[in-house]
Amino acid sequence: MPKLGTVVVFAMFVSTAYAQEAPMPAPEASGPPPGSTQATFTSASSEPWEVLVDRHPACETPCSIYVPPMRFVTLRSRNRVLLEVGMLPPSPVVVRGTHLASGAYAGGIVGTTFAGIGVVTGITLTAVGCATDHRGMCTAGLITGGVSAVGLYLSIRLLQSAVPKAEVLPAQPYVAGNSVGLAGTF
Repeated sequence: MPKLGTVVVFAMFVSTAYAQEAPMPAPEASGPPPGSTQATFTSASSEPWEVLVDRHPACETPCSIYVPPMRFVTLRSRNRVLLEVGMLPPSPVVVRGTHLASGAYAGGIVGTTFAGIGVVTGITLTAVGCATDHRGMCTAGLITGGVSAVGLYLSIRLLQSAVPKAEVLPAQPYVAGNSVGLAGTF
């Protein structure tokens, strides 16, 4: 029994906690952190973007904030499309997000499909016509393949132009009358 009492007494001394004074919070510095980038975020359409700094929500477009140096900026749409902007340069910038252009995207898909079929048809006609001395088929294959290749290239470019993108533009200061501000391409 004495050993049990010793253990209990020992446990009571170990479990005793003492309160300590909380450290005083550091005074808040006025203004942005040194080296921050003044960034104005806009949307190219009426649908807003949520601005994330290091994956944490910062604001919703249109907004203007100071982004501390070496922070990763991302734009997120309401339907969860993520556009990675990256780290911003030290000068004032305007970041503009563009949403998916649905019509152009659909047109690019249709054009890519039919132009791709045309390229395959042109290759087949050219191979069969030129190999068997059918000049008409060989010529038709070359024309079909060439026109379809141009259509395929343009359709792919249309697809690329339709996807969501973020642009980082330099901010342009302006002075008008008795007011001074920051302007960009909106």
